[in-house]
Amino acid sequence: MTTDDSLPRSLYDRLRDPAHTGDRRCWPCTVVNVGLLLLACAGVARRRSARAALSLAAAGGAAIALRGYLVPYTPRFAPRLVSRLPGDPFHADGDASKQSGSLGSSVASGTSGATEATDATCDTPETSDATDSDARDEPDASGTLGDAEAGGERVVGALAETGVVVAEGEALFLDEAFRDAWEAEMRDLRERDDGALEAALREAAPAGAVVETVEPRGERWFVVSDGSDDPANESWLTRPVAVAETAAVRALDDRTDLDPTLRARASAPLRMFLEVCPDCGGPVEETTTVECCGGTRGTLNDPVDEVLACVDCEARLYTF
Repeated sequence: MTTDDSLPRSLYDRLRDPAHTGDRRCWPCTVVNVGLLLLACAGVARRRSARAALSLAAAGGAAIALRGYLVPYTPRFAPRLVSRLPGDPFHADGDASKQSGSLGSSVASGTSGATEATDATCDTPETSDATDSDARDEPDASGTLGDAEAGGERVVGALAETGVVVAEGEALFLDEAFRDAWEAEMRDLRERDDGALEAALREAAPAGAVVETVEPRGERWFVVSDGSDDPANESWLTRPVAVAETAAVRALDDRTDLDPTLRARASAPLRMFLEVCPDCGGPVEETTTVECCGGTRGTLNDPVDEVLACVDCEARLYTF
């Protein structure tokens, strides 16, 4: 629906619900509502008049266009209706909700480091479904090695000891001086092309880590691995996460004496303190992956994650 020039803009803005329209429109809800509206219009035309049916169609169509749906509680019943259809016709790209891994999640310093892997007490990356060489064609999320909980406690404790994070009661806050240094590094890295960012990521990774860029199905990922052929020991990073974690390692290197492996592992929990998008500089907010129809992939009953995401570019930056 296009805005009528004769309609005051302020009135249009008051009527329109941006949470369920535009880029956030839920098409299963829209289709279900249009179908119900057409049925209602057909009934009115048969029992009353075509003019009454046209009036209902105009009013109902305007409501769907402006509000996202017409029938109250549509998000409660539309998923159940559409889920009976084969597959997921409204979300064909099953990898749309892929999540990035972490710089420190798969680069432990030898086998002894497996018990001190990345900090799943703060961020729990999903394990990759890949089991063979086809993983490069079907990237999923990063895995983690060993006892992640123990590693998380050590990382958060080290950040507190160095003053990077400050505890106030049961809450943790990022030191503002460190935040300034971190955001300065992010501003520098976001201006670099992918090749230069890959080189910076390689410098930030622990010794022995292998860093490369891959583009399965045209989507670019930065892959950090331990050099083995096991896909479970690979960590797939989106560009925003690569910028954030590389910048975090650089800032930690300048302001602390943490060893390189611990700096890399600390880069993941630090992402929960982001206030600006690493890649576009836009504001960051806490939100969920749930869509209007419920679930991260539309009508499917996928789990809902509480996440930190960019308001402007919608990059997913951290999973709580």
